[in-house]
Amino acid sequence: MKLYSQFIVVDDDPVNNMVSKYMIANVAPGARIQLFDDPDQALASIKNEFNADSDYPDTVLFLDINMPTMSGWEFLDQISLFPAELTARISIFILSSSIDPKDKKSAESHPLVSGYFSKPLNREMLKALLGG
Repeated sequence: MKLYSQFIVVDDDPVNNMVSKYMIANVAPGARIQLFDDPDQALASIKNEFNADSDYPDTVLFLDINMPTMSGWEFLDQISLFPAELTARISIFILSSSIDPKDKKSAESHPLVSGYFSKPLNREMLKALLGG
């Protein structure tokens, strides 16, 4: 099991971001938490940090599907172009309020997606994810 020292939340909803931050800080104290309401900014930050630090930490990324500027699926298309050394260090989980079964099925079959959670993120989800 990986020990995750960094969490990234990519969601255009600031309330969900704050709930996620609170839950992560509660279950994984000391972890670095980054919140992005703009998927483009998240991609740029991940790429810049990886280029600046060859020892990029094992990271959990929670990704919303329905965002106005770039969907979660488009985000996945973009991050799939990143070096394999980087994507291997990021475990991506869809965190969505979508009730469309096609979204869950697409997430389960996507090679970069490790799982699908329904909003809001809660303690039980995080503990299951972290093996605790």
